[in-house]
Amino acid sequence: MNLARWCIENNRTSIALFLLIAFAGVSTFFSIPKSEDPDFTIRVAVISTVFPGASPQRVEELVTDKLEEKIREIDVIKNVKSQSMTGLSIIEVEFQDSQKDMTPIWQRLRNKVLDAKKNLPPEAYEPVVNDEFGDVYGIMVALTGDGFSYRELKDVADYTRDELLSIPSVGKVERWGLQDERVFIDFSNSRMASAGITPFALAQMLNQQNMIRPSGSAKVGPERIYIEPTGEFKSVDDIKDMSLRVEGMKSSLKLSDVTNITRGFADPPGVMTRYDGEPCIMLAISMADGNNIMEVGKLVSAKLKKLSKNLYHGMEYNVVVYQPDYVDTAVTDFMINLLESFVFVVIVILAFAGFRTGLIAGSLVPMAMLGCLSLMPVFGVGLQRISIASLIIALGILVDNGVVVSEAILVRLAAGEERLKAVVGAVSELWMPLLAASLTTVFAFLPIPMADNATGEYCFSLFIVVSLTLLCSWGLSMSMVPMLCYYVLKPKKMIQTFSSRMYRTYRSMLLFCLKHRTSFLAVVIVCCMAAFWGFQFVPKMFFPPNERAQFTIDFWQPFGTDITSTADEVTKLEKILLSDKGVESIGTFIGHGGPRWYLPLNLEQRNDNLATFIVNTKSVEATDAVIERTREEIKSKFPDADFSLKKLMNGPPVGAPVQIRISGPDQKTLYTLRDKISALLDKTPGVARVWDDWGQWTKKMEVNVDQEKARQAGLTSSDVALSLQSSMSGYKASIYRDGDTNIPIMLRSEGDFRNRLDKLESLNVYSYQEQKNVPLSQIASSELVWQPSDIRRRDQTRTMTVKADLFDGYFAIKTLATVRPEIDKMMQSPDWPVGYSVAYGGEFEKSQESQEAINATCRSQWACWCWFLSSSSTPSGVR
Repeated sequence: MNLARWCIENNRTSIALFLLIAFAGVSTFFSIPKSEDPDFTIRVAVISTVFPGASPQRVEELVTDKLEEKIREIDVIKNVKSQSMTGLSIIEVEFQDSQKDMTPIWQRLRNKVLDAKKNLPPEAYEPVVNDEFGDVYGIMVALTGDGFSYRELKDVADYTRDELLSIPSVGKVERWGLQDERVFIDFSNSRMASAGITPFALAQMLNQQNMIRPSGSAKVGPERIYIEPTGEFKSVDDIKDMSLRVEGMKSSLKLSDVTNITRGFADPPGVMTRYDGEPCIMLAISMADGNNIMEVGKLVSAKLKKLSKNLYHGMEYNVVVYQPDYVDTAVTDFMINLLESFVFVVIVILAFAGFRTGLIAGSLVPMAMLGCLSLMPVFGVGLQRISIASLIIALGILVDNGVVVSEAILVRLAAGEERLKAVVGAVSELWMPLLAASLTTVFAFLPIPMADNATGEYCFSLFIVVSLTLLCSWGLSMSMVPMLCYYVLKPKKMIQTFSSRMYRTYRSMLLFCLKHRTSFLAVVIVCCMAAFWGFQFVPKMFFPPNERAQFTIDFWQPFGTDITSTADEVTKLEKILLSDKGVESIGTFIGHGGPRWYLPLNLEQRNDNLATFIVNTKSVEATDAVIERTREEIKSKFPDADFSLKKLMNGPPVGAPVQIRISGPDQKTLYTLRDKISALLDKTPGVARVWDDWGQWTKKMEVNVDQEKARQAGLTSSDVALSLQSSMSGYKASIYRDGDTNIPIMLRSEGDFRNRLDKLESLNVYSYQEQKNVPLSQIASSELVWQPSDIRRRDQTRTMTVKADLFDGYFAIKTLATVRPEIDKMMQSPDWPVGYSVAYGGEFEKSQESQEAINATCRSQWACWCWFLSSSSTPSGVR
């Protein structure tokens, strides 16, 4: 049955259905999940393993390599990247984009890591697998408190976290910037020696008194009574008052008589966070799946406002990142764009098609949009950056169906055809050509969801929204538009003469082209060739920057820099930023890249010489100027620092836009090749900064133990290592339990000694088994040596990545096109070492991954156009 005939004959039912579509679209608009970016899975897991005291090379050989061997047995791995630093191994495992359900993959990864654990050295800690690396924390709040300690801030942060988790739509709340507490027992070598106590003996005394052990029970009548001896430390004063009785001494000593006991925080500190130059604890809040980030933002804001009333004077919550504002702006801009587009479309139609026809064709726009909105949740699509853009793209396409149908009906009515017959005839004639045209456009977007890469997943909603909008447009053009034409159009009967000025001009131009067909075709071909030639000058980017009033700074001190020294430099840069008139606020992570507060971020992992700044500017327009001023300030006032100033990008994470990977076995050769490629990039126009991910070589104090002399003194290498650790960094003796918090008790040398390497050889080495000690200089010698600071590998091959940031207006593809011939020439020369290769990453790698999808799109479009031409028929009566 003809759909238009049914709608006219059942007009009341039809009107009810159309009103139902409109109501469903409006109600869905207010309830549909809203977010900034579309959901896509970051198929990356991070495995961290601590190996205390080991050099980067030993970490690489004994931990990283063992784990990589097992992990790479998983057959769906895309690549494995690793970092081996002093005492720490970090492995990033990226899986193939074709994997949709990651739950079994994460379990397989955990099983492989568990299998590899038995091959790790016993000194290494258990590997920690983080398979939630892709979680986004769209709201970040800094808890500051002038004059409050980290412990006091932590107590409030813990309470705030519990309160926020009580909100059903909140998924997780992570705390960043927490500092672990310690009880320090600082001793002097001379005082300990005169008292006849070794640090190891003291540690045993502490642990034996403080230990909680089962002490049995007894049955008394019908009851069983459990026995518990006292002795556990209840306060730091209990530790100070602990009595020491050494063999040969007539009286006991208090521990505080020979040591200095304090309660403080870990030294060196862990990851630190700051807000506007003040220490803080950062609360990162994520949304539970399937919720509306704007509603979550309102609930979180209300909860924080309520909690802030009970905060101690001087404490306050400060918003660092608030994604709901950006989503609200995006939705508001969409509504404005939609309204503007609708007005422009209707005005154009009214101008060329007449008032009644314009209103009928224009009514198709909001109805098709509402129909699409009502169906989007069925396909798991919410309102976000891509779906909003898709609605705007479809806006200019969907109106064509309404215009064609209404014009066809108008022509038939003007020719004197009976009203119902004209409507039914036009729909019967046009339903197939218009469906073919709509499906042709739909199929042109089909390769996007079919592409097995991050781009396809990120842009998946583009295909869904365009398809739904066009199909709704076609359906309404076959039903609502003809019904409106039946009741609204009232044309005057007229005979078309094709004698107007426009027709005469068009006929003259057409006849001229037909008479000079060879010349005309030649001009068309030349124009096409010129267009193809000029395409090379069109800038190419994977995704454009995000228009947020924000940017980030990755601020690197020289490798080997202590985290406290990094914090000192951060303080200087914060003062410069806060004095800038365009800066609103600053959030800082020292020692880490922080949580994923924006989906496309490329996060840096743990590094003591790294600080990551989140800079909020006062307006989007001010961001570029602030970036430029900041770049000049860092260049002039921090000559030793490497830095990267980046606007937030759209799309899957890319990292530095230009990346050149050099792979090979020898470290020194990699550094040599790095210098050559870095020099080439430095002189390339548009390159703002060049750096690499291995960094500088760092110093290490190597203690060479004379094993023969050590054995004669009754000492071992283990005694040397433990004595050095207890003297320099601290030796864990026991645990002080403060409520539900376990605080390690650390034995270490006094502060004047700990940071004096020149006094290292005068340090006493204690026997773990016996009460004896000798100076280190009698059994060992020490020297400073150089070592790589951060050994990075890709797929079990040492790989150094040379990276480059670009100035605004320059693009990665063009930059690589400039330097690649020079690098290829370099690789073909006889001086290039055997076994070393070069690969390209960043924007270029993502473009290569997307190229297959682009080619598939072109093939799909060609096939669809051929199908359209073969299936479409020319309506009768059309000249």
